[in-house]
Amino acid sequence: MKNINKIKITIGITVFKEKKLLLEAWKSVIEQTSQMWEAVMVFDGGGDYKTKSIFDSIEHPRLKKTTFPYNQGPYVCRTKAIELCNTEWYCHLDADDILPEDAIELILNKIDECPEAEYIFGSCKHFSLGNSQVRKPEKNKENLCYSPLFCATAPIKKKLFKRLDGFFIPKNFFHSDWDFWLNVYEQNIIGAEIEKNIYYRRRRKDGITNKNFKYLPKALEQIIERHPIFFKNKKRIRNARRNVYEKTARLYRTYGKRKLAYKYAQLAVKNGSNAPVIDSIKLEYTMPIWRFIIRRIGRVINMSIKVD
Repeated sequence: MKNINKIKITIGITVFKEKKLLLEAWKSVIEQTSQMWEAVMVFDGGGDYKTKSIFDSIEHPRLKKTTFPYNQGPYVCRTKAIELCNTEWYCHLDADDILPEDAIELILNKIDECPEAEYIFGSCKHFSLGNSQVRKPEKNKENLCYSPLFCATAPIKKKLFKRLDGFFIPKNFFHSDWDFWLNVYEQNIIGAEIEKNIYYRRRRKDGITNKNFKYLPKALEQIIERHPIFFKNKKRIRNARRNVYEKTARLYRTYGKRKLAYKYAQLAVKNGSNAPVIDSIKLEYTMPIWRFIIRRIGRVINMSIKVD
């Protein structure tokens, strides 16, 4: 085993209902080209039996585990993982995602090259069955109106997390990563870029944001209120609201809630949206109910054919 005193990074894995995907995530850790890591695994209360059984079966000399008896949510669990981290740096891994085999080696090399950096960022490959897309870090700071400029699980110094008072995690708030990286931007904290993939994120339709999308508009207003430095002009506020209202309208449309879809489509238009989907939402809102039902049945059939 490597000298434990030289290890400077902890990989934190938060676990809930990932089942066998957890084994894939853990395999990506133990197969790293660099073994200069420790690991922490946190099981959130309320996770299913299969996932808990797999969690209990995983053992390693450099892994420590803890379990919450009741459901806490992803950011409480991630906070716990960071608290249990005994190293200078923390690298997060969701239990349904994967680290490229050279991720830790690349991260540690960049840390040595850039000792002033307090976070490391790079490209992220988003993947699902049959397709994938590599997303490079955004260079345009205006895109912070919508989300972090790079993969939100980017490795950070533990001291940075403490200095920024960790995550903002009130009830029904799902922008804790975005909020954190807005704090980093507003305080001009220095990071270092790796021009390679350092994270593989799995696309899932049942992600926590999609499950709780009805709270997105309220959560956005909290973001705007908490970040007066970034949202110092009306254009940024309008852009952020347009984006969230469009997303909310699309998701209500997906679930057949045409009145709510129309409500948020109108709000999106007021904030400058001209997305083609807005016209479809307006059309569905005004058509007779029988025609709307037939249209939805047709859409479901078409989606089924595409999946097959």
